[in-house]
Amino acid sequence: MRTVAVKRLDELEVGSFCKVTVDQKDILLVRLEDGVFATSDICTHALVSLSGGWLEGNIICCPKHGGKFDARTGKAVAFPAVTGLKTYRTSVVDGQVMLEV
Repeated sequence: MRTVAVKRLDELEVGSFCKVTVDQKDILLVRLEDGVFATSDICTHALVSLSGGWLEGNIICCPKHGGKFDARTGKAVAFPAVTGLKTYRTSVVDGQVMLEV
């Protein structure tokens, strides 16, 4: 495992998300009130990018069929999604969002 800087914290507003690509993996960064979280960007049900979806609090909503995932844990929380998302550890160092990959 290694840790890489992926985004400046001030570029990611609370309540928003963005897609970053590290080592050819598309990863969704989500900034909530209590921190920055990272999951796979691909819906486990519809196989589409979650970066085209929206947030409802800490819940990532898929734009294709409305599957929902908890941004903090990756857990699938609403049908048709039943399989959770891969999650990644994050930290903030000197204003940079760091990601373990």
